[in-house]
Amino acid sequence: MLTLVIPGARFVRQFGFDPLSDLRLPALASLLGRAERAAQPGRPAERWLRERFGAAEVSAAALTLAVDAPDAPAGHWLRADPVHLRPDRDRALLFDASAFDLDAGEAAQLVAGLNALYAADGLHFLAATPTRWYLRLAEPAAIATTPLAEAAGHDIRPCLPAGPDALRWHRLLNEIQMYLYSHPVNDAREARGLLPVNSVWPWGEGAAPSGLARPWPRLWADAPLARGLACAAGVEMAALPAGFDAGRADGLVWLDTLERFVRNGDLNGWRAEFERLEAAWFVPLLAAWRGGALPACELLLPGEGQTLAARLEPAARWKFWRRPAEPSRLLAEPAPAVPA
Repeated sequence: MLTLVIPGARFVRQFGFDPLSDLRLPALASLLGRAERAAQPGRPAERWLRERFGAAEVSAAALTLAVDAPDAPAGHWLRADPVHLRPDRDRALLFDASAFDLDAGEAAQLVAGLNALYAADGLHFLAATPTRWYLRLAEPAAIATTPLAEAAGHDIRPCLPAGPDALRWHRLLNEIQMYLYSHPVNDAREARGLLPVNSVWPWGEGAAPSGLARPWPRLWADAPLARGLACAAGVEMAALPAGFDAGRADGLVWLDTLERFVRNGDLNGWRAEFERLEAAWFVPLLAAWRGGALPACELLLPGEGQTLAARLEPAARWKFWRRPAEPSRLLAEPAPAVPA
């Protein structure tokens, strides 16, 4: 069976505003209307994926490093991704690299400076890609961290490292922020009207991957964590295609292209991407299922409150009385309670 996971599709409806109100998504509406729908416990999408592979405690840094830099030396690795922190009254909001462009030359200069600064402390930074950085430690980090995908777009304070070594890591992050604040690369970026890289985000601690489950025979994804899990579990994988075709009838599609717009609060981009997904994925998927080329399919739409699971079986083709669903109603999550 083909499973499509679509992180970023659920939205929080606040003040009666519906971001899907005037979008036409007839294929998605038909898919959701014909499907057997069920609500599952809500959890961040990447956490759900790790649980399916039996990798809840496995180091995310080790998983993605195996994809990004398979020849990296052994050691205790964390992700230390470049981020932008923006003051907002009494808090600091975190924006990941989907909010800014950073080229390989800029990344190399920033990482070289950090390595020179911390060489005596046994810390080594690696820019495996311009936007995915790593940090090799002399010993395991006695901290609990928040994955970047869960911290992006939020106040960093409740997301900062916790645990026995938390204070040392807070001081380290403050030092890194002071160093990056005056770095020539950031001066040049700001002069061009670009966001500076004014911090790094440490995350991804855990055990080395071993004995992972194989919940699907193949995976289509661009996300490094998804590809790292597939690699560690021995699951066949390929890049996320631009659209659906009926040859992909068994496996997992990690269709995460909406997420970056959610993290950056880009409503217009989110709506435009939903329209693209309708044309490139939902229309041909519905046609393949109706025509029998796709026997069964499952759509999973993760949310913080709950995850919507919609399963399409062959018998549902004949249930013509089932009307198209209202995407806005199914994709909306309740607004968080406002503290008294």
